[in-house]
Amino acid sequence: MNRPAMSRPSLRVLLILLTMAVPALLFIQPGLPSTTPAFAGSQPFTWDRMSLFKTLEQQFSAARTSPPDMIDQQAGELERQGRHALDVISRSGASVPLAELAQVEAIQFHFAALAAAHRASMPRMEAFIRAARVSVMRAAGEWPITQSDTREAIYRVIEGGRTAVEEAAVQHPPDTLPALSMIEDVPSASPSAVVNGVTVHSGDIVLSRGGAPTSALIARGNDFPGHFSHAGLLHVDPGTGAVTVIESLIEHGVVLTTLGHYLEDKKYRILLLRLRPEHPALGKDPLATHHAATAMLARAKSRHIPYDFTMDWKDSAAFFCSEVPYHAYQSIGVDLWSSPSHLSSPGLVAWLGSLGVRHFVTLVPSDLEYDADLAAVAEWRNPDTLHQDRFDNVTIDALLENADQGYHLGYPAYQLPMAGIVKTWSILQQFVGAKPVIPKGITAPVALRIDALSNKIHPVIRREIEQTAARFGTSNGYEPPYWVLMDLARQAVLTHRDNLAPALTPPRTGTTPPNG
Repeated sequence: MNRPAMSRPSLRVLLILLTMAVPALLFIQPGLPSTTPAFAGSQPFTWDRMSLFKTLEQQFSAARTSPPDMIDQQAGELERQGRHALDVISRSGASVPLAELAQVEAIQFHFAALAAAHRASMPRMEAFIRAARVSVMRAAGEWPITQSDTREAIYRVIEGGRTAVEEAAVQHPPDTLPALSMIEDVPSASPSAVVNGVTVHSGDIVLSRGGAPTSALIARGNDFPGHFSHAGLLHVDPGTGAVTVIESLIEHGVVLTTLGHYLEDKKYRILLLRLRPEHPALGKDPLATHHAATAMLARAKSRHIPYDFTMDWKDSAAFFCSEVPYHAYQSIGVDLWSSPSHLSSPGLVAWLGSLGVRHFVTLVPSDLEYDADLAAVAEWRNPDTLHQDRFDNVTIDALLENADQGYHLGYPAYQLPMAGIVKTWSILQQFVGAKPVIPKGITAPVALRIDALSNKIHPVIRREIEQTAARFGTSNGYEPPYWVLMDLARQAVLTHRDNLAPALTPPRTGTTPPNG
């Protein structure tokens, strides 16, 4: 349908409004408290396992020269001990078996050290780690998952298991790690379709990880750093079997995406989650998740839902990505995210605040995989880009450490007037129905800070890490493990950060980072 021509009075009014808007776009920025929000009992997770990690590297070095039968014997003993611990975990009831969870955490890492040295052990190790995930998340349904020690123990097993598999895999050719990992076969009565070898059902949730630096910031910027930056909801048409992804994108707000387009977009990994069949909502209505997806589909078709840059998950007027599955499942009486995410690191709060976030107790995509009401069905990953994922993660991890020291995202002052003009043009584009250069909800200063992170800071630090990691590999004959990579990343930031100003601006005594 053609848009009607704009009348001269309307054009005159628009130009007046745009002229009035320019000063606000250039200089007026929403404020943010200068102090970090206080969350009772909340603090960023730390592995605190450096002695173990150093032992693992020694174990890996020894295993590289050990005969295969010795490695098989060691792997068999680890698996025997691990299966016994998983049996205890499965029968734990409401009592949280913290000792066995810690044992499984350690066994996963020791298993990975062997598999990193001997490719033949990779399938056996990954099978055990899949079993550990299933056992722990099934048992977690009866645990007080909101208690900090329980939440941390679960995270150590699930995140530790994924880390163990992929740290072992980087020591081998990309084809060592299968692109598809089937985790738990969970039945569903909802309409279904087969996607890349997996049966998906209407109401399933997909978590994904994009390749942009901002995706890494979303995934790692959390009290419990993760591997996912985006959440979406699947709808399967019961008549045609067509799969629609309902998601909220920064550029558009809530959109309906064909499955083909969703899969074409750059992604390092996708995790498929499904409501467990024993959930009371499915006992009342076996098609409850399909109805949730259908209702959200109708909602998205009925009106435009803008993107929520503030990350206020309790406000249903605008959605960031996690709100799509959250509000859909609320319609069937299911509260996802058994424990809301806390973003309590001072540097992280300052950086996200400067990018427009205003709510630091929210729903982070990565945290959804620790919701005991959901089962992880399958994970697709791109083995060819596994190294990219590691480098993106370690770059952001090191930068966030500097954020805690007071370094903040900035831009040259001379760029602001031009950015304001571009923002004004973007408003005009939006008014006539075109895709704006700067999306609605992003101010000119925020756009400049995103550009600083994505195009000036992150590429420089990452390139330095890649170069030093390559030298490490040449000298040692193997890829640096993540804890070594982290040291290389810290050094890379230290080497370049003073030259990155004003994109990465050092702290100044008596001042707080700018917001907007």
